[in-house]
Amino acid sequence: MASHDEEILGLEQEIFLLATMMDTIPDSIYFKDRDSRFTRINKYTAERFGLTDPGLAVGKRDFDFFTGEHADKAFRDEQEIVSTGRPLVNLEEKETRADGSIRWVSTTKMPLRDPAGNIIGTFGISRDITEKKQFEAQLERQAFYDPLTQLPNRALFTDRLQHLFHRARRLSNRGFLFAVIYLDLDRFKGINDGLGHQAGDELLLQLARRLECCVRPSDTLARLGGDEFTILLEDIANEGDVTRVADRIHKELSTAFTVRDTEVFSTASLGIAISSTGYEKPEDMLRDADTAMYRAKANGRSRHEVFDSDMHKKAISMLKLETDLRRAIERNELVAFYQPIVDMGTKQLLGFEALARWRHPVRGLVMPDIFIPLAEETGLISAIGFWMLRQACGQMSAWQVKYKRELGISVNVSTRQLSQSDVAEQVQRVLKETGLDAKSLTLEITESALMQNLKSSAAVIKRLNDMAVKLYIDDFGTGYSSLSYLHSFPVDTLKVDKSFVSQMDGKPKQNEIVKAIVALATNLGMHVTAEGVETEAQATALRELNCTSGQGYLFSQPLPAEEAELLIAAKVPF
Repeated sequence: MASHDEEILGLEQEIFLLATMMDTIPDSIYFKDRDSRFTRINKYTAERFGLTDPGLAVGKRDFDFFTGEHADKAFRDEQEIVSTGRPLVNLEEKETRADGSIRWVSTTKMPLRDPAGNIIGTFGISRDITEKKQFEAQLERQAFYDPLTQLPNRALFTDRLQHLFHRARRLSNRGFLFAVIYLDLDRFKGINDGLGHQAGDELLLQLARRLECCVRPSDTLARLGGDEFTILLEDIANEGDVTRVADRIHKELSTAFTVRDTEVFSTASLGIAISSTGYEKPEDMLRDADTAMYRAKANGRSRHEVFDSDMHKKAISMLKLETDLRRAIERNELVAFYQPIVDMGTKQLLGFEALARWRHPVRGLVMPDIFIPLAEETGLISAIGFWMLRQACGQMSAWQVKYKRELGISVNVSTRQLSQSDVAEQVQRVLKETGLDAKSLTLEITESALMQNLKSSAAVIKRLNDMAVKLYIDDFGTGYSSLSYLHSFPVDTLKVDKSFVSQMDGKPKQNEIVKAIVALATNLGMHVTAEGVETEAQATALRELNCTSGQGYLFSQPLPAEEAELLIAAKVPF
């Protein structure tokens, strides 16, 4: 039987072991009485409290070390444990110290009982999980926020839109309205290509900060990707609330951005969808805002459009048209029409411009202003352009052989075609296959297509020029209005846009514009072709300005091959 001294020694040893364990565990361990006053804490807790000795905490409460909000919650939790005897296990808490420092802990609190089983207080263990919470927050930010602008991304935007749908259903009888604005920068690709992708990112970052100034704190501004942004406007009164936000955005974008020490102006097209339309799914509302945005772009950019049912019908129609267009080439539904190009002095036929038409099995003859933009958008323009090149060259070669006349053929080249590195090889292959002399072929390129990527355009055009293929600048005067490129490219002819020609009847100012273009071309050793000549008065004015050639309804509308051939066979002036 152990002596009294041995029992005391054993008890002291147990107390020493328990104290050692408490003071070496890197977690906060603490005991409290029934009034939530500390009765004992370990050294780790003392360090967290900024105390030199654990004993200094005895008699104090959480209110002495934490903010009132956290201390209040801890007190309520502990009083519940004292009254019920039920523990709180692995409770994640945000601890805010009086000095403002914050940490997250995982806490387990238990009732403290005496040998008789009576609850005399509480004890707890808190493990620091701040790094874990920070890592989780980082993962969440990566999942739900755009890394460039730090705005919500598509996932978070869709989630918040979904919550508004649920809220609207609960408040269906209270007229709760919300709206989505879909924003896309106009001509952002030009800025990216011209100044570089880093400059493009800088512009997007500045844009994000400006857009934040246009919305309320309760609204959600998100970046979906690229130059596309969305805005979720909560609890609006009517359509006017949304259009006023759109107006603020347009005004905010009216001043220049400074990117890489360069002033850049960038407008935006906005599409608006309002919940009053009766949507069932968030993705439908986002889709319709996107559709309205494209309508804004089609109507001239730097504007906003509110979605209506007609837009949806048109979108469905265009989707069907796109599907049909993808099959049009293989089904031989595309046809080439030919518009005569006439010598303005002698009125003799010089050649034709080949223009694409689409004989749709249901819609009938579809004009290029309908399907060419769609082909550009979907990437089908390259296939259509190559088909037109082959068709036009083959037809002109056949006419030259049959009628022994040195007529020329002009074919339009799109931006996408010009950006392809093998376009010169394609042209060379078509000329070889069709037997057409390269001198008889002219490629018509718009100013904007030429300027999209000057470096690659220059390389392609040099190779074409080495082959003796001629180059026309189409729609001259409506593009970049930069004349410097004319010295860099072997341009043969400038084509005056029909918008200038159509207003020449009795309008001296328009005559002066055409006169300036003719003078410029003459000084650079180029020819001038006028488009859209419709009246004798226009033709007379163009001759007086020494315009070389022209085309338009005064001479002939675009014709199918068999009708165009009759003009060649006739050999009579227009």
